[in-house]
Parts: sequence; C-alpha cells; structure tokens
Amino acid sequence: MSTAVFADNQIGPSSPAIRIDGGMQFWAGLSYGGASLVNYLVLSGQLHISPAFIGMAWLAATFVFILFGVVLKVGTDRTLLNDPGFKTFRAVWGSLILGTAVLVAAVITLMIKFHMAANSAFVTAPIALCVYGIGWRMAAVMSRQKWLNALSLASFVCAIYLATLAGSPQQSLAYSLCLIVVAILPGFLLLIRRQTV
Repeated sequence: MSTAVFADNQIGPSSPAIRIDGGMQFWAGLSYGGASLVNYLVLSGQLHISPAFIGMAWLAATFVFILFGVVLKVGTDRTLLNDPGFKTFRAVWGSLILGTAVLVAAVITLMIKFHMAANSAFVTAPIALCVYGIGWRMAAVMSRQKWLNALSLASFVCAIYLATLAGSPQQSLAYSLCLIVVAILPGFLLLIRRQTV
C-alpha cells in the first residue's frame, strides 16, 4: 500500500482561501436556462414551432456559454486571470462541466442502446444539478465562503425534484427556475462582489 504525498499548497484549514467568481456558472445558467425554457414552451404547446428547433436551442445555448463564459470570460475580473488559485478554480469547474457532458452523452447512448431513447431527454437536468451541487461544495471549500454550501444542498434537492418530473414538460420549466436559483443569481452575485472570504 502506498502513502499519498500532499503538496504544500494543498487546500486545507491552514491554506489561504482561493479567489473565485461566478462567470462560468452565470453564463451556463443563463444559456441553458433559456434553452430549457424554450424546451418547455415547445413541449407544452405554448410555442408553435417544430420540435426540431429544440435541438437548435440547446446548440445555441452551448455556443453562448462557451463564447461568453469560457472564451471571452465576460464579467470576470481581469486581475484574477493570472492568479494561480483562480486558475485552479476555473479548471475544476471546467472539468466538472466537461465531465457532465460526457456523462450525459454516455447515459443517453445507453438509453438508446436499450431502446429507451424517448426518455433520454429527461436525464440531463437531474445530472446537471448534481454536478452543480458538487461544484458549489468544492467552491465553498476552496474559497471558505460558507453560504455556497447552501447552494450545494439546494442543487442536490433540485436534482431529486427534477427526477420526479421526468416525462413531463414541467421538468424543463422547473429546470429553468432551478438554474435561476443555483446558477444565475449566485453567479451574478459572485461576479459583482469580486471578493474572497
């Protein structure tokens, strides 16, 4: 059995808090929340367009998120971009987002293989909210901002709630509302505060 060796800069009680912001969370919530709202309007019959438009809305959301949240980093304090801790924070969130995309793709592929493709659209929202829960908990530990733990818990509760709505258009509406609470508002708050605790 080997013994793990930890670096001096490991995150722990004696290490300094890492500076964070909410840019990625804000843009992800805004773009995917908007796409989910379109999804709800189409599936509930309130927006009379081809259901094929739903896929285009999700692709557009992904483009908006990557452009504004990842590439241009709109809203992010430019003085943070060279901070090693901040880079670590963004790298971890980026890894969570990439992992979510791969997990969703794998689950949908399995559902298609087992002839359950009609229900595959309903797995994305609960998985995404679980990842938000993990991400906010990680952010709370890294930044020592305890209020982020509440967002983590709220994300997990939302994930379970969204799972109970699977199969109905209401899941898409609820997903949009959940993203306002656990992504858009806290992301915006972190962007305008630009502080660490």
